[in-house]
Amino acid sequence: MKGERLLFSQGPLIERESFDVPAPGPGQVLVRNTHTHVSAGSEMNFLRHGPVAYGLKPGASRVSIGYMTVGSVEQVGPGVANFAPGDRVVTGGNHASHTLVDLNTPAFLDKVPDGVPSEWAGFVALGDVALHGVRRASLQIDQSVAVFGMGMVGQLTAQFASLSGASPVIGVDLVDARLDKALKYGSTHVVNAGREDAVAAIRTLTGAGAEAVFHCTQVAGILQSLMECAAERGILVLTGSPPGTATIRLQEELLRRELTIVGNYELGLMTPHAYWRWTRQRNRRACLRLMAEGRLNLGHLITHVAPYTDAQKMFEMLLRGSEDWLGVVFQWPQ
Repeated sequence: MKGERLLFSQGPLIERESFDVPAPGPGQVLVRNTHTHVSAGSEMNFLRHGPVAYGLKPGASRVSIGYMTVGSVEQVGPGVANFAPGDRVVTGGNHASHTLVDLNTPAFLDKVPDGVPSEWAGFVALGDVALHGVRRASLQIDQSVAVFGMGMVGQLTAQFASLSGASPVIGVDLVDARLDKALKYGSTHVVNAGREDAVAAIRTLTGAGAEAVFHCTQVAGILQSLMECAAERGILVLTGSPPGTATIRLQEELLRRELTIVGNYELGLMTPHAYWRWTRQRNRRACLRLMAEGRLNLGHLITHVAPYTDAQKMFEMLLRGSEDWLGVVFQWPQ
């Protein structure tokens, strides 16, 4: 059986390639994808800055990328007990017609509950990242929060902060359309940092600064401004994936105001242990449950559902700026 996948080069240049679809072996599941979802942060890092910014080795110039797919189980290999042909599932494949999932490894494969649209379900991989950041911040009821960058991860972070009882939840971005969406779910206030001083606005809204600040943008250099937004002994969570470096004042903010800066990458969190019970699978399943219950909403965040053959046009749009899009999903033929 032949499948098709997308190959990415900087430019962007996106090509379609045919490949032989493997049959599943013991402990493996073959998924025919109906939708693949764009991770704008990571995938744009590859297109803008090259393979190292995506986590690949230098020189990987023409590759299959992406890690969020939804489809149906087509075949299962010997020894697979919990999945059957026809199950609707979400997994971590590239932009391709098929994904082979090896359950003998710490694989990403979860059933999608009834009532959760496939266009939403693939974004549980970003929901996992956002939820992990909120867990790392240990948010409390009525704790003040500022979220910088209202892309998909920022929007999900604001919703999880709200679900955690935090208030106010302040969304910060440069694009009014994204701020309008943030006010529908999650954010109680928004700030357009292109028109007003975000530090002053957040301090006015909170009184003493935000007790938790989330960096969900692609711009490393704004870290100093985030520190200035934070309350004394506040926490800053780096949930975005900004390449490059940042310059900060060590003494005035970090030292004297005793701030904490926390990275959010989820390395080694496939299985629970005594110090951290919140695995990636548990986060994903929490996202799916909250979607099914109507408590986590992505409907207003999906701006483009396009055939995979339009990938070149879609990524050219993404590279032009963030004005006209948010959640982008590719459809694959059945």
